Amino acid sequence: MIHQSLKEKQRQEREELILQATQELLLERGYYETSMGEIAQRVGVAKGTLYQHFESKEALMIALFKREFHDLHVAIENIASMQVGAQEKITLMIDTLCYHLAEKHPVFFIIRNASDLEAEIHEEIKEYFNGMRARISVILDGGKAEGIFNASLPTEVMVEALFGIIVSRLFKNFHQRQQVTYEDLVGHLKCIYFHGITAPTPAPAG
Repeated sequence: MIHQSLKEKQRQEREELILQATQELLLERGYYETSMGEIAQRVGVAKGTLYQHFESKEALMIALFKREFHDLHVAIENIASMQVGAQEKITLMIDTLCYHLAEKHPVFFIIRNASDLEAEIHEEIKEYFNGMRARISVILDGGKAEGIFNASLPTEVMVEALFGIIVSRLFKNFHQRQQVTYEDLVGHLKCIYFHGITAPTPAPAG
């Protein structure tokens, strides 16, 4: 049993090294120019050993994508469990989403735009994505109940707007090298989003 546990630990450590090497090569060479042979060489293992861990280049890329989404999912879960108000939770979630996308955006962008991976990645990350959407939806509904967020807006639309604003605008800023700092951009995105979902101020009586 001890031997098996040690062996499994070594396997997990090697897989982590493989994923890290894959990420480095993706950033250096891009998806289509990165080969399994180069990944094996970077890790310092035989190509056959690499295939014992991941049956194909596509499976390896999907594992890398899932790892990054898992980290984001855990961060969202931690925020959801905090004993703070809905607006503070959504603020923290926007900060977290922006941070993860900013830190990993080259990898996300490269894999997301690999045409032969699109369907597989969509299926593999669906569970993580739906989990995040569900958590955010509950918080938005809580904000509606508190009277903070506009109760007339469908929660689904509010969630889609959040992801749409963040993902599209961040990627555009990174890839078009626009003259807006990351900190200012995140502040602008939060301002725009909260302006759109905040409950309207009641008209004065009389």
